[in-house]
Amino acid sequence: MQEKLPEALLPLLRLLAHSAQEHSLALYVIGGFVRDRLLDLPLTTPDLDLVVVGDAVTLVRSLAQRHGGTLTAHPQFGTATWHLPDGSPLPSLDFATTRLEYYAEPAALPSVTLIDGQDALLRDARRRDFSINTLAIQLAPEPFGALVDPLNALPDLRAKVLRILHPRSFQDDPTRILRAARFVARLGFELEPESAAQLPAALPYIAALSGERLRHEFDLIFEELKPHLALRWLSERGVLQAVHPRLTFDERLTIIYANLTALRLPDDVDPLVLRWAIFGGTFPESPALLARLALPKATHRALSEVHGARLALAALAAEALPSQIAQALAPFCPEAILAAALLGSRLDRKRALRYLFKMRHIKPSVDGNFLRELGLKPGPLFGKLLNRLRDAVLDGAAPTAEAQHALLKSWIEELQKN
Repeated sequence: MQEKLPEALLPLLRLLAHSAQEHSLALYVIGGFVRDRLLDLPLTTPDLDLVVVGDAVTLVRSLAQRHGGTLTAHPQFGTATWHLPDGSPLPSLDFATTRLEYYAEPAALPSVTLIDGQDALLRDARRRDFSINTLAIQLAPEPFGALVDPLNALPDLRAKVLRILHPRSFQDDPTRILRAARFVARLGFELEPESAAQLPAALPYIAALSGERLRHEFDLIFEELKPHLALRWLSERGVLQAVHPRLTFDERLTIIYANLTALRLPDDVDPLVLRWAIFGGTFPESPALLARLALPKATHRALSEVHGARLALAALAAEALPSQIAQALAPFCPEAILAAALLGSRLDRKRALRYLFKMRHIKPSVDGNFLRELGLKPGPLFGKLLNRLRDAVLDGAAPTAEAQHALLKSWIEELQKN
């Protein structure tokens, strides 16, 4: 297994192993990093989860003291983060003491008991979501880099199946269902039959999940390269409907999300907010979705506005002037506009992209100072004249500063006559 470790990380991993041995601690990398190394997936930003048989906080404190960086510790939970010094191959590493988790009721957050001993890694592995995430790489004691498979998960990895570790796993933590959807979308895996048979019994407990926990899992889905695969999988199993009875998968999402990575986005468009807005734009009752999920301000705004933006685009005449398009779209945030356009017609997309990339940035060459020079006092008329001038510029009626000056003077003369 050592040959699958990235060369850039080997010095850091050996340093961790040496420090753990000095403290007589067993140390393992576990979970997604190990799974992805065995699948030979491209290594993007390594996300290492380190599990310590013993005191994780003591180990991390020693690392920070001897090698620099800072420590964030939560001794009551047996967790610590080492924020590595500048120039390190990773910004931070998370460590956790081996533990047991107990769920007092379905969908509740677990209570944690820290454990030690020779079977600690095995017992810790049994609390995890799927067998493929229990695979570990041993760093200390020797042999360094050995593959450890406490629950015989390698056959599941080779068969591309997701296996829960006990029958009530989905009921204990229904977010594991949404996690399964991510692995389906990213890895092409599928639930093995016995695990799939346990899913329906957990659906009622999705209602007990907090909005924050649900939103976090959907954030992770929307960050996937192919979120439509996860969303369709969830819809086919009644999971979306458990979030809201009328929430379903719209097939338009397949084409939109599949092509989204090739679309050039305006600099002020947040890709995650956009993906949320596209999803919300297919759901007529998005206010109900807003009420269910604890969405950040920007995402909340985009979902609140996407249907209005769709109506605004649809209401534009075929011969609409640029100024009319700008007036129609100006009240909405960029993510809502782009989501509405992607869900609309080809003409909607053309108009929205032209507005987002060009029209909204066009401003007259003159400002309020020129109006003062003409003898006008600041007031509501300033804004009206400048907005009217901006519309004229958008529509090509005043392409130069001289033309804008002349147009403003003519309007003011007309007002003074009246």
